Amino acid sequence: MNSNGQGPPRKRVVLVVEDDRPIGELLASIINDEEGYVAIHVTRPKDALEILKKVKPDLLVLDVGLPGMSGLELYDRVHADERFKNTPVMFETAVADRNRGEFERRGIETVMEKPFDINDLVRHVRELAPPMGRAARHLN
Repeated sequence: MNSNGQGPPRKRVVLVVEDDRPIGELLASIINDEEGYVAIHVTRPKDALEILKKVKPDLLVLDVGLPGMSGLELYDRVHADERFKNTPVMFETAVADRNRGEFERRGIETVMEKPFDINDLVRHVRELAPPMGRAARHLN
């Protein structure tokens, strides 16, 4: 039990930026089904930037191929902001090999290639943004 007297731990916020609406909605649904998580799905990088003015997510899930600005460009813009410098990011793409050098140059390790296994998605989300309550329970 948490000794700070506050209520239940807050949920981890995952921002999913995926322009293919059915895929994005599926990702958000899977994440929302996990206890301790809430996902926000947007289809455009500019919408993600607007949300980031109000919300500090615990994890970003970015598609590489986005309209108007690639996921890699969005990553660069977000990580240039001091507030999000340490926010973990997971990329999802159908062309991982084509972008391998760009991922390595940025130190990006978590890339899921489409199509991917739902269990892998959940595992990566839990590794990159562990549920809040789990750590507190293990302290006692």
